[in-house]
Amino acid sequence: MLLSESDSCAIDQVVDILVDCRSLLFITGAGLSADSGLPTYRGIGGLYSAGLTEDGLAIEDILSGAMIRQDPELTWKYLIQIARAARGARPNRGHEVIAEMERHFERVWTLTQNVDGFHRAAGTQNLIEIHGDLHDIYCAGCGWRRQVEDYDAIELPPRCLQCHRIARPDVVLFG
Repeated sequence: MLLSESDSCAIDQVVDILVDCRSLLFITGAGLSADSGLPTYRGIGGLYSAGLTEDGLAIEDILSGAMIRQDPELTWKYLIQIARAARGARPNRGHEVIAEMERHFERVWTLTQNVDGFHRAAGTQNLIEIHGDLHDIYCAGCGWRRQVEDYDAIELPPRCLQCHRIARPDVVLFG
């Protein structure tokens, strides 16, 4: 990919600013993954920008800790929608550049609120996923854990292989 003169100039300016830094902290959110083609929850083109879901509830209510305890099938229905909307998306150049920075600076950490796993997939090692990762599921009853590549590869809602309770994603839910 060829860079325009203005892009090249902007990169040179960033390099000049960072050249003497020993430590970097990247804080990322939905905007970075939107460039990979992931829809945001809200906003223009968001998955739930119309207000209530087709089930007549706010997405914050459906994707809540209380709802996954009360009606896990409903919560998983929307988790599957999110996973399907992300199907085929991959880390973008922004994720890759952040991972590359770890090789060029003494201390680089990335703190993200994204649950898509793209930073890890791009090679980021020093990562704090404050909201978790949708690819990690666990049983709140016995602590059983499993990492999944794709929700289509598992029974839904997933059940714990040890105690047979319905498992949940290891992410921060609303509420």
